[in-house]
Amino acid sequence: MRTHRFALAAALGAGALGMTAGGGPAAAAPVTVAEHAAPAHVSSPGGRQRCVNTAENYSIGYPGNWYTTQIRPEEVCNQAHPDRFTIPLESEYPLTALNVRRVTALPSRGGTESERTLLWQRTTVAGRPAVRFETVSTGAGMDLEGTRRYGYVIRLGHALISVHTAAAPGETRYAAWRKVVDRAARTLTPATPPGHRSCAPIRPETSFYEGGRVGSEELTTPVSRCTTISVSHVADPTNPADRCQTFLVGFWPLVDGSLTYTEPVTACGEHRTVLARNVPDNTRYLVLYSVDYIEPDIQQVDFKVWH
Repeated sequence: MRTHRFALAAALGAGALGMTAGGGPAAAAPVTVAEHAAPAHVSSPGGRQRCVNTAENYSIGYPGNWYTTQIRPEEVCNQAHPDRFTIPLESEYPLTALNVRRVTALPSRGGTESERTLLWQRTTVAGRPAVRFETVSTGAGMDLEGTRRYGYVIRLGHALISVHTAAAPGETRYAAWRKVVDRAARTLTPATPPGHRSCAPIRPETSFYEGGRVGSEELTTPVSRCTTISVSHVADPTNPADRCQTFLVGFWPLVDGSLTYTEPVTACGEHRTVLARNVPDNTRYLVLYSVDYIEPDIQQVDFKVWH
């Protein structure tokens, strides 16, 4: 197939998008590619670590000498603790000193059968609306009587994020963990940088195989503030250890009978990797990836597209 490139970073040369929302030719801002998203854990000032959860779209700081773990990629950053800990595959999640996860509602103001509310206070955290809360278990639920939770439910964009500590009865470090939560809550930010803002995820269907590449169904960028096309959550279901693949994007309209393609970019794991920038609304395109094998069957790769 003939290749016509979008404008790349300066080292790769220049070009133009060449279409408007209505499909006609037009001058357009360059489209750039090959920028990798930040890793899940990065160092930050003051001896702290910053953890990024792209699936739930949040980023938060925690003490640099604490430990995190998860079972599923989308649970990254959900739990941090001063001691090493494990999560049983077929059991309850352990109580940890710092817990961060998306929730669907504010904590109960009046308490429940299983928890008694000690504190419920509307406040702001780093300028964001929040509820500060503290509860103690009555023993009627899964927790032992006297288990305490303290933290915040914070409005982050359209989502509610709970940042809290959970301590078993008699835990002597509870007061210190409360201070960690107070500080961590102030570091909560969206995971996505400005270029990703309002980008929506989809899992496209496979359409064809040709010349060592698998192509997706035809896609169209929605009307939004998002100006990038990215991929994430890359995995080969038949080989879970293989979490990297090489992607490129093909754009309509046809030029001399061919789509316009970006340069190939390698994307790995759950983190977003940008394939193209400055993409207008209502742009028609498809995503292709290079296969590593075709026997006994053509390689099928799972991934999300953000546009």
